[in-house]
Amino acid sequence: MTSADPDLADHRVLADALTAERPLYALVTALHGLSAAPVAVIDLRGGVLVSVPARAEWQAEELVAASPPPGELVAGCMLRPVELEGEPVAVLCARGQDIPPALLAFAATLAGIELSRRHAVLSGRRELLGQVLEDVIAGQSSEQEAARRLGEHGLDAAKAHEVVVGSVACPPRRLRSYPWNLHTLLSQQHDPHLRAIVHDRVVLVVPEGAGLFVARLCHEHLTGLGPDARVGVSKPRVGVRGLRLGYFEARNALAEGHGVHVHRIQDLATALLIASIEAGMPLGDLAAEALAPLLEYDRKNGTSLVTTLRRYLAEDCAPAATATALFVHRNTLRNRLKLIEELTGRDIDSPSSRTHFWLATTGWELGSAADLSSLLDGRGPQ
Repeated sequence: MTSADPDLADHRVLADALTAERPLYALVTALHGLSAAPVAVIDLRGGVLVSVPARAEWQAEELVAASPPPGELVAGCMLRPVELEGEPVAVLCARGQDIPPALLAFAATLAGIELSRRHAVLSGRRELLGQVLEDVIAGQSSEQEAARRLGEHGLDAAKAHEVVVGSVACPPRRLRSYPWNLHTLLSQQHDPHLRAIVHDRVVLVVPEGAGLFVARLCHEHLTGLGPDARVGVSKPRVGVRGLRLGYFEARNALAEGHGVHVHRIQDLATALLIASIEAGMPLGDLAAEALAPLLEYDRKNGTSLVTTLRRYLAEDCAPAATATALFVHRNTLRNRLKLIEELTGRDIDSPSSRTHFWLATTGWELGSAADLSSLLDGRGPQ
């Protein structure tokens, strides 16, 4: 037996570990078995992905922050980067100097191969989901068909969700390949939230209440990929139509610039127009969304706030003419307008609010079959 034979045998032991049910754990276990040294894989955020022995203590933050030359110890450990598609994503650590540097480097390469394999599987799932979301956003599928397809990816459209949209100045390939969650890769499960790339933007669909937290994590990841990272968050919405509008709300919030921005109700008119232009969403449906607080109040109380608002706009916001047309006292009209402001959170006399209300009432009057061309024909509240 030559001196190279033991080294070759050790390499084979490590390579065979990749055929195990839990390849990365088996790889770390095999490396520990060859040397008796504690071994771990730690992601770049300081999370211990695998450790043998399991209760070994690691100075994770110091280890992932270091870039030592081969052979130099950090916190008593030898280190080798684990790369995925050329990007460092984790560090392979071995305590002491019992493991030959070449063997540790080989183990780090194998760890990268395993993560690449897992990432390819997960990327395939995301590509399928991305196509589903593109079809939903563009209105290419019926509500029922879209709900069924989303259900296949674990999303119940009947529940309220928030949409998070992120963008960053980096090559699209890097955005698609970046492994955001190594724990997801290792568990061989789906992402904790639905995530896909749509039109070179990251799109996440998360349960109600989780949007801002996920948006901040998304922004942190995007900042590591390139400059001008920005993330928008929609309001919670239910159903396929709500998911579609939520996407445009979140995307519209990106216009506020670098950082994390939550959709504001004041921006709904812009989101409605974009949704109608790009996704062909019926203006009547979008108007019903914008007027929802008023429509709901009218339904429950037998009032006519929407009719009052339509007439007020048709009379160029002149109180006297509006009161005359509605056959009500001016004080009654004043009380109705005040209630409209309270329910919608908008100042009815501001130019932006008047534009918002005009778009909403025009689309509502034209009906669910109307599209943007109907609006441009000049047909509005009379």
